[in-house]
Amino acid sequence: MKGRIAGQVQINSEPVAGAVVYLSPLDGRPLAAAPTVSTVRQEHLRFAPDVLVVPAGMTIRFENHDDEIHNIHSRSNDNRFDTGAHLPGTVKEVILKNPGAVPIRCRTHQNMRALIIVTPSPYFSVTDKLGRFEISNVPTGRYRVETWHPQLTADERASGGMDLNLDAEGQVVQLQFTARAGAGTDLTETTGRDWTSVVEQIRTELDLAIALWKRGRITAATAKVMNTHSRLYGESGLREAISQVSGKVRAAEHERRLDALRKRIQGIGAETTTESILKEEAAALVIGLMRDAEKMTDS
Repeated sequence: MKGRIAGQVQINSEPVAGAVVYLSPLDGRPLAAAPTVSTVRQEHLRFAPDVLVVPAGMTIRFENHDDEIHNIHSRSNDNRFDTGAHLPGTVKEVILKNPGAVPIRCRTHQNMRALIIVTPSPYFSVTDKLGRFEISNVPTGRYRVETWHPQLTADERASGGMDLNLDAEGQVVQLQFTARAGAGTDLTETTGRDWTSVVEQIRTELDLAIALWKRGRITAATAKVMNTHSRLYGESGLREAISQVSGKVRAAEHERRLDALRKRIQGIGAETTTESILKEEAAALVIGLMRDAEKMTDS
């Protein structure tokens, strides 16, 4: 017997397009075999398609239709590969064995970008502009319904998943997620991005906050630090990037320093606050952030 699962995906109470909803069996039953090969063409210095969803175990066939030599690679943790020199008119194949997001790049043409989402089963769907999805012809049984979206961290994705028993009548589900990152943030690839520019923005905002404090504008200075914390450290994706590359403890340490600076500016605590102390604490925070940002940029 087979059924269907339909519903909507919302992030921060808003429907989202481009979310990948997929099923993982909970009862250990083998699933129907999926197609074994999917093709990505390189033509006009672009990948076509540039977004692809495939089940684990899929062979990706890269076809070079350009007159240029390409070098396709991915630095994803679970599906890392490098095709080497890819000559015009030739084919390279890669098997993607593990579920997850696989950003694809070309070493010789930096603007060539694609993304492959690998799911643990052949039962998946991509949401439309209203956040709606439908997965049909699914064998009845127990499943975990999970979602991938570039705005969500791994923990956020896990918290919004659900288990269900699918019967022939089907199910309609509402998948709700709370994201720390702002709308439009892409957390797919943390390494290789220029995070140092984000840290420089943090440095500038903290300098402005200290200048406001010096002029007696405590409320404005506090708001500046809080906005820096939420927008530049959180919503930009920097916190999640540091968490992935340097660990959650390291990311939490930067967060603690930001909060401590905010409390000093507000005058919370018995310690005396001076401009020199504020500058020293802000500098120590920025140095640590810059060290992590450079590590990720060079990865």
